[in-house]
Amino acid sequence: MTEYKSQIWRVNVREQTLKLEDVPASWQRLGGRGLLARILLDEVDAACEPLGPGNKLIFAPGLLVGHMLSSTDRISVGGKSPLTGGIKEANAGGRTGLHMAHMGIQSLIIEDQPNEDGFWVLHLSLADGAKWERAGDLAGLGVYEVTPKLLEKYGDKVAIAMIGPGGEMKMKSAGIQNIDKDKVPARIAARGGLGAVMGSKGLKDIVFDHADGQRPTIVSPEAFKVAQKD
Repeated sequence: MTEYKSQIWRVNVREQTLKLEDVPASWQRLGGRGLLARILLDEVDAACEPLGPGNKLIFAPGLLVGHMLSSTDRISVGGKSPLTGGIKEANAGGRTGLHMAHMGIQSLIIEDQPNEDGFWVLHLSLADGAKWERAGDLAGLGVYEVTPKLLEKYGDKVAIAMIGPGGEMKMKSAGIQNIDKDKVPARIAARGGLGAVMGSKGLKDIVFDHADGQRPTIVSPEAFKVAQKD
């Protein structure tokens, strides 16, 4: 088994590229909302149009995700809010954060804007990196209609983050749905209109496939057990 390593996964939706980067020193001790706020301050112009190419959509699991602690396997999603114009973090449960942690993704940063209209499914895995497929007949459907189709295609062990018609239409209060352990898309990053930001990036669904992944490592297992018990 290879040594566990956290990285930044940076996706450009215009070029349809994925770059894996080392985590900068100033980001290494951050996770969740703290990390995405730091990324936005470092990389996003405060005056940018929230639904334009200058904004970034950021997924960041918390630092304790994957460590078998109650109620910590959650995901923070962030960007400049089209609803408020400020930095926004929306938090959700479900599978997404856990799969990202097992894949070594400290943060997924989605950048730019497609050249053409239409929606895509982005499949992320350790084996193949990023694969892009046209959303096709998934576009325009609600998340409860889309989920069984994606699970049939990609297997029922993946995590999925997705938008419905509200996000596709860039409605300013649209959220991002995540499937839970029962494969139901009921865990929503609901605040601030981040579903509209995802729609502006041309993404209908993001599939996280953590096959070949591993649990994050712990520097001192014995000290962690004491803290876990407390």
